[in-house]
Amino acid sequence: MKKAIFVIAVLLLVFGTQTAQAQEALKKIREHYSSAKTYIENVKKLEEEGEIYPVPEYFLAKMKQNLPGTGYHEEDVYMYYREEEVDEIYPPLYLDFATMKYNFAAREFYEEYLYDEQGHIQFIYSSYPDMDEGKLREFRFYFDKGRLFNVIVKNCKFDQDEFVNEYSGKTVPTKYNGEYQSKVETSTRIMKLFTAFLGTRHL
Repeated sequence: MKKAIFVIAVLLLVFGTQTAQAQEALKKIREHYSSAKTYIENVKKLEEEGEIYPVPEYFLAKMKQNLPGTGYHEEDVYMYYREEEVDEIYPPLYLDFATMKYNFAAREFYEEYLYDEQGHIQFIYSSYPDMDEGKLREFRFYFDKGRLFNVIVKNCKFDQDEFVNEYSGKTVPTKYNGEYQSKVETSTRIMKLFTAFLGTRHL
């Protein structure tokens, strides 16, 4: 009996520690995300006002093409970077936040990718229209040192404005595993694209 009570106590302690760590990781991600979004808003404001200095700093990859079956396709990938805090004239850069916007026929897709300073994915946001169900669906995937620990899925009917929670948990529902794997792969491709841009810089 005492052994069973001890095991339960240990399990509760471990669970409580893991929960606290997850909450702290979630707090840091949301603070980082808020900072990244504020930076993007300032960048857009500078560009709209035609400011030359300070220079809005990001890499942009743009694609235009015609695809079989869906026709005109346009894709924009914005990669917002930061400088490492080192005493160098040209400090190394690291990818902080990326956005991706693209279309297939009349359907519009939008995604966001937040990275930590070590290059690990921290957060993925994905929004796309589910034509079969007549809903706009949103996905939020949270990571701690590259490991998934929190998932939120929301949806909103096309004729409504309010999103409702569809799922919240630590793992990805089976029906959305394909969406999750696709976005994780995209986060890796964006990082490779950013690295390729770094290799073309003229210093």
